[in-house]
Amino acid sequence: MTTGEVARLCGVTPDAVLKWIKAGKLPATRTPGGHYRVSRQDCSALGLGETATEEPEKSVVPASVSGEQARCWEFFGEGDTPKETCLSCVVYLSGAQHCYRLAEIGKPAGHQRNFCGKDDCEPCSFYRACHGLSTEVLVVTRDDALTRRLERDVEPTRVSLRFARSGYEASVTIAEFHPTLVVLDSDLPEVRDGQLPEAIMRDERLPDATVFVACRQDHEVTVDRESAPTIEAPFTGDQLEGLADALRRRGHRTA
Repeated sequence: MTTGEVARLCGVTPDAVLKWIKAGKLPATRTPGGHYRVSRQDCSALGLGETATEEPEKSVVPASVSGEQARCWEFFGEGDTPKETCLSCVVYLSGAQHCYRLAEIGKPAGHQRNFCGKDDCEPCSFYRACHGLSTEVLVVTRDDALTRRLERDVEPTRVSLRFARSGYEASVTIAEFHPTLVVLDSDLPEVRDGQLPEAIMRDERLPDATVFVACRQDHEVTVDRESAPTIEAPFTGDQLEGLADALRRRGHRTA
């Protein structure tokens, strides 16, 4: 089970489960991506969950999410586990449905604005998913034929599309565009050697962006595929819309 599944089973926060693991109270293994996994047998052996013999630590966050939309910490989290930076945010602590409704209060009230690339909420991928807005996508490629095909085939109501031909152009574009999805074509040497994917993933202006590397045949790409998964290039407009829709659904999944 994931730490989120353990938390729901035991009626505690995911943070409490992580503390049990780090304290050695709850045995766990780690996936290649660094996520913890716990066996149901180990939970039962420790008297947790359905076979609990003592009252578990209570969560300040409701165990279930009302409505059809996930909360922001679930949207930006890893699986069902919120990122550590979320745990001290008033949005998480209060179990608020929508972080953007607390955004005007700001940090004095405890809203950490961890995933806010700009002062305005509208560029935020979670806000856009909740409001049914198009997903903002940046494609970095030198393939003019691919660019023309995507411009022709991609539905603008689903995907707001921008292009850049280099890492420099991508950086300039990001200054006024907040993509949820970035696709990097391996036709660029700076993509193949892993420099551009790493730079995009570390860019503080894109705290919530998902990066894909589009690998061309016979290209050897140096990239951590856990952090930046790959797709085949050249790709189609349908494939790009599929990736964008998958990200948008994170904000609309039913709990």
